Amino acid sequence: MARSQQYYEGASENTSTTSKHSYKTSSTASIEEDIMPGETSPLLAHDGHRPATAHFPRRRTLRSPHSIMAVVLLAVFLTCCGDQFVDSPETRIFESVICYRYYEKVDPSKIKLGRDVVGPGAIGGVDEMWCKADAVQDQLAVVNGYQSFFDGWPALILALPFGWAADRFGRWPFLFINLVQFALKNMWRQFVTWDWQAFDIRAIWGASGFAILGGGSATASAMFFVLVSDVLPAEERAGAFLRLGASNLAPSLFIPPLAAWLMTINPWIPYLIGTLMLVLAAVLCLFIPETLGYGRRDHGETAELPPSEETVPESSRPESAAVRYWNGFRSSISFLTEDWRIPALIIPFVVHILISNLTRLILQYSSKRYGLTIAQGTLLITLHNGIHVLLLFALLPYLSTFVMKRFNLCNQKKDLYLTRVSHVFMAIGWLCVAASPNVWTVAISLSVASLGVGSALLMRSFLTSLLPAHHIARTYSAIGIVDTLGAMFGTPALAGLFKDGLSLGGGWVGLPFYVIGLASALFAGLLFLVKLRKSGGSEQNDRDEE
Repeated sequence: MARSQQYYEGASENTSTTSKHSYKTSSTASIEEDIMPGETSPLLAHDGHRPATAHFPRRRTLRSPHSIMAVVLLAVFLTCCGDQFVDSPETRIFESVICYRYYEKVDPSKIKLGRDVVGPGAIGGVDEMWCKADAVQDQLAVVNGYQSFFDGWPALILALPFGWAADRFGRWPFLFINLVQFALKNMWRQFVTWDWQAFDIRAIWGASGFAILGGGSATASAMFFVLVSDVLPAEERAGAFLRLGASNLAPSLFIPPLAAWLMTINPWIPYLIGTLMLVLAAVLCLFIPETLGYGRRDHGETAELPPSEETVPESSRPESAAVRYWNGFRSSISFLTEDWRIPALIIPFVVHILISNLTRLILQYSSKRYGLTIAQGTLLITLHNGIHVLLLFALLPYLSTFVMKRFNLCNQKKDLYLTRVSHVFMAIGWLCVAASPNVWTVAISLSVASLGVGSALLMRSFLTSLLPAHHIARTYSAIGIVDTLGAMFGTPALAGLFKDGLSLGGGWVGLPFYVIGLASALFAGLLFLVKLRKSGGSEQNDRDEE
């Protein structure tokens, strides 16, 4: 795909003309043709830099960029289906185990089946209606809360190191390991709850240890986007990112009702199906090739990577290990200091992760302020998600292409302008949600807020256009860290604001949505400060000043 000319133009001039092929030709070439030198290839890389090829190349099972994109979309879809299948039954099984142990101590008369006959997860041991006791729900909240907290730490600690490694050695191993660890985490929790009589329910927290294998969800999310960024040209990147978002969200429209129906038979049915979906996603990943340096040799381009340790003169090497490690650390985070726009574009992702976690809060808000039942509130969420899927899968990709052609905009300008507009819609929508006096206005306000759903994906596409190839994975990992911090600390903060709003009464019930709307407005203002530079950007056509 197209990258910044400032990184590649020098290398292109020195590359043999026999290695220059069209994009269409490069999409059908084998991986050996991409990375093996030809008769006229230089023996040494120019300027002390190496081609951006994986250290552990894999034979391409899939050859064309669009077939790779299709498999990536399917892997994302299966992963999210697995999560949606797991969420509700897992909560019910945790609740059942906690409930059974609670009533064993305080009121054995509520127990229907003894330990010798009760099934896995203590399902059927106590009627679900008795499990809504405050003591049971409080312990369930603690178990789930600490699980989320423990899941977050591996991402905070390992996301950047794994992002650096993916930029240097290849993307595929980290994606595959993460999909495997998702399945392993589920299997561990299922093992603990299946044999619940032998384990304390808090043993499920051990599942967080599997995140050490690949860096957790932050790294997995980053690798999906990096794969797409590697194989598709810049003009298709924004649309591809939007469809990734649609694939991530689409299962939320139909999997929860299906899982709820299966739970009426036995919660273990959807729980095990969810794990099977995650295993299938990992198996599907075996068909995805390594994409680091994908097709770049076919364009006669050489991506600029940091010089290897062997290319540094002996006299210039640090004398102490401490200095060497410090210099390595500074190099790994240099993308945050070389261009102020990079951190400025990463910070707004905190509001996007908060918005993605608002489902339960919207249910509580609509139930409290407008007197809706949870089932009626779910219809609002379904409307909200339905608009998201429609926008991400069809309307926004079409709009992205139309705007670029109609107004003769380069990729960077198109992504930046659409991101700004999306943030404005997002700010207006959430402020209106907070101020809505009735259920009809809140439905309209949620629809307006939904028009900003593509802002994070468009901003990611614009951010990619500012980066050299060897900084993309670690930048996406930094976005994952921001997402993790937002989920770990921002979501409880919004819950606290909702509690404060309840105590204030009246329209203040919408206090968390006022905060979301104001934060969106603030970041929209920040985006209007971000400009294109004559020497910046990732494409030759993007060198013009705004």
